[in-house]
Amino acid sequence: MVAIAIVLLLLLIAVPSFADLIDRARVRGAAGAAISVLSEARGGAVQRNKDVVVHFAGTDPAWCVGAVSATNPATGSPVDPSLQDQPCDCNGTPTGCKVGDQQLTVLSADYNGVTMGTRPGDFVYDGRYGWVQGLTAPSNVIFTSPKGKYQIQLKVAPLGQASMCIPSGQPVIQGISSC
Repeated sequence: MVAIAIVLLLLLIAVPSFADLIDRARVRGAAGAAISVLSEARGGAVQRNKDVVVHFAGTDPAWCVGAVSATNPATGSPVDPSLQDQPCDCNGTPTGCKVGDQQLTVLSADYNGVTMGTRPGDFVYDGRYGWVQGLTAPSNVIFTSPKGKYQIQLKVAPLGQASMCIPSGQPVIQGISSC
């Protein structure tokens, strides 16, 4: 009986910290996946010399981040005729959210309970230089963990680099610097 009581006591202590670990992992995973989409979109734009549009769409709890090749602004047509443009639809099963043949989408359904704050408008990665067209100040979005304890801010700089940080006053997540 004493052994069972000790095991139960240890479980009662471990369960909250395990739930906290899952909470942190979900928000970190969502922000990391969004960073990956942005990096791949930027790289794909430069590699193909074709502008790429990034979408932050949906409403909580159903949000998404997607990217799609845009037409070449100089000619108005795709650089590669085999890459026909489609609008990026993040709802349900994402369609058209591709750069080349690579699907570039992050769905809230993959990160159960993580919410995305105010979404920035669509922006375009320049196909020649990889910078964000028309962006003069960093574009930000905040991901919040399912229990609301943790937040990660995703930033896109005018030159196109995407990064993440912890907003001031928020609990630390190891490996992510403060904003």
